[in-house]
Amino acid sequence: MAFAGVACADRAVVPGVASDSVPTAPAAPPSTATPLPSPKPSPSAGPNAPPSADGPWNRDLVLYSSEDGLTFSNQRTLIERAGVPDVIRDSSGRLVAVFQWFPFDNRDAFDRVAVAFSSDEGETWSKPVQVQVSGMPANLIRPFDPTIVQLPDGRFRLYFTSRGQGQGELPGIYSAISSDAAVYQFEDGPRFVPEGGTVDASVVFYQAAWHLFSHNQKANTGQGFHAVSQDGLAFTRLPDVDAGQGRQWIGNAVVTDGVLRYYGSGRDGVWIASSKDGSAWTIVGTGPSAGDPCALRLPSGRTLLIAVGPPRADAGPRPN
Repeated sequence: MAFAGVACADRAVVPGVASDSVPTAPAAPPSTATPLPSPKPSPSAGPNAPPSADGPWNRDLVLYSSEDGLTFSNQRTLIERAGVPDVIRDSSGRLVAVFQWFPFDNRDAFDRVAVAFSSDEGETWSKPVQVQVSGMPANLIRPFDPTIVQLPDGRFRLYFTSRGQGQGELPGIYSAISSDAAVYQFEDGPRFVPEGGTVDASVVFYQAAWHLFSHNQKANTGQGFHAVSQDGLAFTRLPDVDAGQGRQWIGNAVVTDGVLRYYGSGRDGVWIASSKDGSAWTIVGTGPSAGDPCALRLPSGRTLLIAVGPPRADAGPRPN
C-alpha cells in the first residue's frame, strides 16, 4: 500500500479578499507567500524585498480537528512562523508534517523546508528540523512549497517547487527521495512544468495512479492543473480541474472513504470538494477561515486539518 501525501498552498488569499493573479516569475527567489492582508498577493519576499514587507513569517500553522472531515473545531497553534503545511501518517503510524519554516532564531533555516513528527496522533509534536536536499542542480533555487508521500518500499518522496536562477525561468514541480523524511537526495529532472509554470503541488495515490494537482497562478479562477503518473516521476497533464469562481487549487487531496477529497483555499476560507475520478469535482463543504489547508484522516475516523492562521500579534518586517 502506498501512503500518499497531501500538498498545501504556496500562494493563497485572505478569506473574503479578491485578487487577480500571481506573478509567474518573480525577480528574486520567491519565498512562500501565505495569505496576506492586501487586495492582491504581495510580491514574493526575496532578499531584495523592502524591510517593511509583510510575509509568511508573520503567521503560524494552526491545527484543527473534526469528527466528519467537514466541521472543524479545537483550534490550537501547531508551529510558529510557518506556512505551506503537508501531513501524512506513515507505515509505522507516525505523523510526518513538512512545511516552509521562518524561525527568527535560526537564520540558516529561515524560509526553508522543515519537518516535524508526532507519535501520538497529533497530540504532541517534535521540534522542527530543517530538511536537507543534496544533489540540487546549481541552476535551481532552494526547494519550497513541500508535499510528502510514502512509497510502497517505505521511502519518502518530497515534491517541491523550484525554478532556474535566471530571469523569466518558469517555476515547476521537482522531487527528492529519502529513507527518514529528513535527509533527501534530489531526483533528476522536473516532475511537472506546464506551459506558464506552476507552484505548490498536491500528490496523492488513487486508483492505481499518482494524481498531481497544482496552482495555475491565477487567483480565484477556480481552475487548476491536474496530471497523473504511474511511477510518481513522469506526469502526464490531463484537462484542468475547476472548483468554481472564488476558489484556488491551493491545498491538498486525500483519499477518504474510497473517493478523493480536496481541501483548498479561497476568498471565503477553506473549501472542501469530492471526486470519484480526480477530474470532476463537487463542493461538499466549507472549512475554517484560514489558508493553505492540508488534512489527514486518522484510523479513529477523526480528521486533522493544518492551515495558516491570521497575522501574529507581533507581526513585523522580515528579519535581517
